[in-house]
Amino acid sequence: MKKIISVLLAVFLLVSVLPLAVSAEEGEFKTVLINENGDYLLNENDYDAVDIDGVTGTVTLSNAGVYSQGRSAIKVMNNSDVTFVLDGYSTVMGDSSNFSCGIEVELGSKVTFEGEGTLDVTGGKYGAAIGSYGTGINIPEEQRVQVGEITINSGVINAYGGYRGAGIGAGYHVSGNLITINGGTVRAYAGEQGAGIGSGYGTSGGAIGVAAVGEYTAGTIIINGGDIYAASSKKDFTDFSSFDAINANEVPGAWGVGIGGGYGASVDLIEINGGKVVAVSGASGAAIGTGRGTSKANQYNPDAYHCNIRIGGDADVTAVTSDVTKDSDRLGGAAIGTGRGCHTGGNIEITGNAKVTAINASLSPAIGATKKVSPVDGVAIPVAESIVIGDNVQLYAVSAADYAVDKDASALSINDNYFGSSDRWFFGEDAAAIADVANVKVESTKGEQMYTAPTGAVSVWSRIKAAEEQHDEPVVPEKDDKGNLRIDVPLKMAVVFEDGTVYYGGEMKEVEVGKEYHFQMCAVNWDNGTFDDNGNGIRGTVVYTMEVVHRNEFKELAAAAKEDPERYTVKGIDIIDNVAKKIIIDIDAKDTHLETDVNNFFMAYRFHFKGQDYNKQTGIAQVVNTPLESLSVNLPLGSTITCNAYHSYEKVDSADVFIENNSGEGVYDDVYLTSVNDYTWER
Repeated sequence: MKKIISVLLAVFLLVSVLPLAVSAEEGEFKTVLINENGDYLLNENDYDAVDIDGVTGTVTLSNAGVYSQGRSAIKVMNNSDVTFVLDGYSTVMGDSSNFSCGIEVELGSKVTFEGEGTLDVTGGKYGAAIGSYGTGINIPEEQRVQVGEITINSGVINAYGGYRGAGIGAGYHVSGNLITINGGTVRAYAGEQGAGIGSGYGTSGGAIGVAAVGEYTAGTIIINGGDIYAASSKKDFTDFSSFDAINANEVPGAWGVGIGGGYGASVDLIEINGGKVVAVSGASGAAIGTGRGTSKANQYNPDAYHCNIRIGGDADVTAVTSDVTKDSDRLGGAAIGTGRGCHTGGNIEITGNAKVTAINASLSPAIGATKKVSPVDGVAIPVAESIVIGDNVQLYAVSAADYAVDKDASALSINDNYFGSSDRWFFGEDAAAIADVANVKVESTKGEQMYTAPTGAVSVWSRIKAAEEQHDEPVVPEKDDKGNLRIDVPLKMAVVFEDGTVYYGGEMKEVEVGKEYHFQMCAVNWDNGTFDDNGNGIRGTVVYTMEVVHRNEFKELAAAAKEDPERYTVKGIDIIDNVAKKIIIDIDAKDTHLETDVNNFFMAYRFHFKGQDYNKQTGIAQVVNTPLESLSVNLPLGSTITCNAYHSYEKVDSADVFIENNSGEGVYDDVYLTSVNDYTWER
């Protein structure tokens, strides 16, 4: 028997595992291991991953980029206590196709964020941007808390939750722990049906396992200061001019919350003692509190479901939630309280010198419980367990319902002076624009009364709009309009650009921002390792387009692309449009490269025979000149390749093979089951 020749397809990437981040040759990616106490610097290089293992110390992120593949970008584990010092503009991204976080904080570990820089951090599949990732099934109670403690003291943090993860906190089907924000600027956005700050998607109660709605929790969230914007979706509200305008925003992430528990999750405690806080949710979820519950009693645990909210000190809080526009009853979640499908409005206490603006565009109160029937018995209308509003509070509560605060709460403590006072608005139904509105109906502890807003009063909508405008995204300094990018190509392949230039991997190409470049993938001739148009190698038939853009434009495009994962693949500094065959690259990244060594561009093929393989060979003209008994070869996607079968080196068959990926069916369409496809000769 002849010796079977194996062709290795994998490209092995040399990585550096170092206790300190160090410079490397241009184009080299690095994995960093930090396992000794001390102070460390991650500088202007890009990294595959960072592991912080059992360490007490500081890690400075100075214009760094960490772009993971198949795991969390940064892992903090084994009881580490780490302070991240933010310097410049850094980006950390989890892997959207794998369970991961941007910064994973293992249970038992602590992270603190300080400094004056900016951090953009994005979670991966089922993962928070900062916190934990979760699982696609419910898990036993003793395993539900997966995240350590998170503290933010200063800096600018833009946190984008991965699919079904929180922006900051827990992932899918896990509980939160402790989040403390003392200062800084924080913008936190949930993945699908999670919380901006809190927990990810909890449970609908119908998933496999043991957890009922209410049994997952966001844990404890404490805000003492800072400028915070937390939303159930990156697609923010943009128009606060009226109830109709809020509902017209059609914000996705409808069942999550701004701050608190995601869909089906409780919250142990939300305590806001200071700072300027704006929380926004879509339909069904509260802006501050809990997300949607369920309509099915057997999927709900009323004993476990709880919601405790305390707002005090000098806190300045704005909470907005929209209507359930797809449902005729228009009974959404509260602005402060619980979401639709819960049996309680929780315990809500607003005291001190707090200023609170609560807007609910649905027919439920702004503060308290939704008025959708309780899932426990399908009959009772939920009410808050208790609502306390102190005498010094400035309260601006507005709802499309008859009353803005849940007047039927089991325990209600509120001064009558709130109703119709010139500096304390407490209006329902007709208060779409409070300024200069006459004869506004108010349902108060004194009964139904009519009030007229004083001349010159500032409308609630103006207040909200002003708060929103304070949360513009920071402008990232752009580099020059020209730069160099590295061309990454898989083994035995090449990239050919429209000017005829051939790149085999590792070379640098000068590019210009905004200009489009066209290229094709090619299989090279194995005998001489080259491709040309004179009989060496095979040129793919698909023409790809590459465009390089500045960081600001890339961020906007990446955010939009993530809304359509069936069409786009967003990975680190690349956006791949799988329909248009276009790739967009961030020129401002520290390691800019055209990454064609992923399965969006090629597929490895193995050839077999249906009968006995002995003394039968396969060959591809221009690629493998001498037929092999065992052939594995990288070939360009979308191309038709003529392949030949041989017996004793004599040609016995020929076939035109269309090269395609081998993704699965249904929900796994975007998952490559293996890295190869198999072709079998019918002989």
